[in-house]
Amino acid sequence: MSLPHQDPVCELLIRELVARRKLHLCEALKVVKQREAAEDVLQNTALKCMIKPPSQAPSNLKCYIAKMVRNASIDYLRKHKRELPTDFDDEAVTGCAEITSICGRVHLEDKQTLCEVIKALCAQSERKQDIFLRCRLKDERQKDIAAELGLSPARINGVVKQVEGACNAAIARTEM
Repeated sequence: MSLPHQDPVCELLIRELVARRKLHLCEALKVVKQREAAEDVLQNTALKCMIKPPSQAPSNLKCYIAKMVRNASIDYLRKHKRELPTDFDDEAVTGCAEITSICGRVHLEDKQTLCEVIKALCAQSERKQDIFLRCRLKDERQKDIAAELGLSPARINGVVKQVEGACNAAIARTEM
């Protein structure tokens, strides 16, 4: 097997990886516990060998590649340990179990919903925004805000309800 236009050290590393593929696959499998993940680890190791080979050939190629595979396996685990594999259809079940899905789609939808709520809030006057944020985020009492602004507590309550309604409408639009 000859790799076109490759560094001789890179070629030696790839030859070692291919020659003892089953051994290295078993080593990766011990760490990551899944065949597909172990295959990914070997592919990543091969890529590292091709992209960044050492400047000179290691004295013991077998040990060098074994160490690369082990390190790549550990990196793989670190990268994927917080992910929960889930089917999009099973998100309701995952939610009922109070498990937060690390699904990209869920994060994107949440981000889009938040953006719509922020737009709805920004569409309100500064005074209404201030009243709403003070009541909902700063937990200030409506009667204290009313006294400070010279308004009735009922008016403050009306403003809070109006802004809250606009935010809820924004959320409802994103759920369609």
